[in-house]
Amino acid sequence: MAEALIERWRLAVLRVRLDLARSSPIAAAELVGYPADGATTYWRADFDYGAFGLSEGTGPPTRLVVPPDLVEAVTHCLDADLGADTALWLRLVPPYGHLGAVPWEAALVPATGRPLVRVPDQLPPGSDPGRVWTVAVAVSVAPNAPWVAGYLSSFVSSLRSAVASDVDVHVFTDPGAEQALRRLLHEGPDEPRVHLHDSRNAVWLDRSGQHDPHAGGDVLPAPGPVLWGDWITAGLDGRAVRALHIVTDGAFDGDRPVLSVSADPAVPTARSGRAYVSADRVRRLADRVGASVLSFGSPPGNPCDAATRIIADHVGLRRAGPTLYSALPLDPAGYALAQAHAFVAGAPGSVPIPRDPSLFAYLQPEFVQAALQDPWPDPDRPGQTWLSGRAPIGDSATSGAILPNALGVAGGDAITARYADADSVPMWVAASTRYIENQVAALVRTAGVPGETPAAKQAYDLGVGQAIAELRALVDRRMRES
Repeated sequence: MAEALIERWRLAVLRVRLDLARSSPIAAAELVGYPADGATTYWRADFDYGAFGLSEGTGPPTRLVVPPDLVEAVTHCLDADLGADTALWLRLVPPYGHLGAVPWEAALVPATGRPLVRVPDQLPPGSDPGRVWTVAVAVSVAPNAPWVAGYLSSFVSSLRSAVASDVDVHVFTDPGAEQALRRLLHEGPDEPRVHLHDSRNAVWLDRSGQHDPHAGGDVLPAPGPVLWGDWITAGLDGRAVRALHIVTDGAFDGDRPVLSVSADPAVPTARSGRAYVSADRVRRLADRVGASVLSFGSPPGNPCDAATRIIADHVGLRRAGPTLYSALPLDPAGYALAQAHAFVAGAPGSVPIPRDPSLFAYLQPEFVQAALQDPWPDPDRPGQTWLSGRAPIGDSATSGAILPNALGVAGGDAITARYADADSVPMWVAASTRYIENQVAALVRTAGVPGETPAAKQAYDLGVGQAIAELRALVDRRMRES
């Protein structure tokens, strides 16, 4: 890979908070910089909720925009007050309604010429061991969509050009796209690390364990979305992946955003006959296969891109690993998404921060600190609670006893060291690590603070912290014995 120009950035944060205390919702926005003498607010303004194309009701959003006045003001302030070496970070303060679906990056990246990365709740970055960058790609779109094979072929090539380590890709898609992709790869250079999984190998499994009493004890068929998860898990044959990329249409089930997939991978269906998958189900699949990185692709012709964006934003805010959204019409070869993978996979500071209007990224501060000139602000200092989504650890003796140790436990240093040079990591090891990270993330968000939570809750948190540490020790011990 050609040497990349490594940019180092100063730090500015666009903080957006939804104010529901007024007669109609207001989005309060402010631009905060971090010079040597501490945080400084350079600009602040209020915007009507409707200025983003959002309504006050609970109905699904349709045409979302960033108010031109906001784009102009942020761009002017960055140029006038913060200089050309300032990166922009977006912190949406929960709860913020559908503001996460607004195309912030598509408006602000071209206008400012700077990267824009979303700041998640303060969560552990987690461990991600292994020498090879392994990616599972699942695509469920309209039958015989003509763009699928070309996109997958280009994305694989882009990954190989961008990621410094070896790349291993597992593709799960419908039979037509699989056959077309097989022809493309056959006509091109040798592709020893692209695995095209045959949808005919998918099997029906009932995860509830219930049996039909009238069928001689045979297992009942499970819903279609489970079939995709079981097919992907079985196809990986006990080996974890480091990234999971899902490309499918979005939809709204009432006012709930969901993804829409073919009920049977071997029999692609039109949109009217597809099954719905919730955000939590996708997150659990990513954890199940051990993926640290989870990315959502919004395909050409997606009838509900807003649903896809809301799901990616909802998951990214709370997930312990990097979460990405990619608009395929703006990145048809997958080049920008591959660059984002390279940023996460590479050595700290070796690849520029992702900067493309086709994608947004939730990245923990630990992933980006090496690319910043300014130190990332400590979320436990006064006035920084917007970074963490919780009260400072120092405000609670209980939290001070729990969280530093729990955050260290989530890292899995023993696992990282054991599999640092391995071609693959056992799925149970990576899945266990993802589970522990999720438990730590939940503990961080809800840890007791004196005066805000009762003593019983604080005692419960102490017990959870101890249980997490014991579970990590058990996983480490079993790993050493295996």
